[in-house]
Amino acid sequence: MGQRALLVISLGLIAVWIGLAVGLSACGATSPWNMMGNGMMGGGGMMADRMGEPMMVWQAGQGRVASPEAAGQAAITAVRRQGWDWLTVDEVHIFPAFFEVELNDRNGFKGPEVYVNRSTGDAGPEMGPNMMWDTRYGMGATCGQAPSEAQARAGVAPPAGLSLGDGERHHGYWEFELKRAGQVVNQVNVQDCGSGVVFEAAWQPDMVSTYAPNG
Repeated sequence: MGQRALLVISLGLIAVWIGLAVGLSACGATSPWNMMGNGMMGGGGMMADRMGEPMMVWQAGQGRVASPEAAGQAAITAVRRQGWDWLTVDEVHIFPAFFEVELNDRNGFKGPEVYVNRSTGDAGPEMGPNMMWDTRYGMGATCGQAPSEAQARAGVAPPAGLSLGDGERHHGYWEFELKRAGQVVNQVNVQDCGSGVVFEAAWQPDMVSTYAPNG
């Protein structure tokens, strides 16, 4: 099966999963965290264990990436290949099998989030809302009135033992830190259109630490 066919299948599965998660959140049913974050595909589960690779490769790697600084440079090289010359590194989240590089956009927005595989150096977009909801760098659809940070924050019920941290404005959604005992361990996203809520523990394990080159 070719790479294009695999990409189409992968994106279809993401769309189905996010549709289910959004529907459950809207109906007040079992949360995506409880259903997927701690279950079949959750932290330490089947999907999270396989998430060393980005969903698609924007920039092929040259082997092992040993530091978050190197991951940040790999992410910048990858987004430059997409023509996004204005993006800069904000911080790097460190996971057991990969790095997640968060990028700064202009006018107070965040750019795309890039996974960099520790073993291969392959760099490409994180799955989930980063691809499906982002209206500038992904496939998201714009809508009328976007929620304020306070409105988006009020729509999230953190799982037991976790609390909401800082919020970041992306094109099409808000992203909030999830903290355990004061340490950032994961993230949750709130969509502008429909206010769907998706916990990233559905596909990635808890992060080990964060590298913030700018403090």
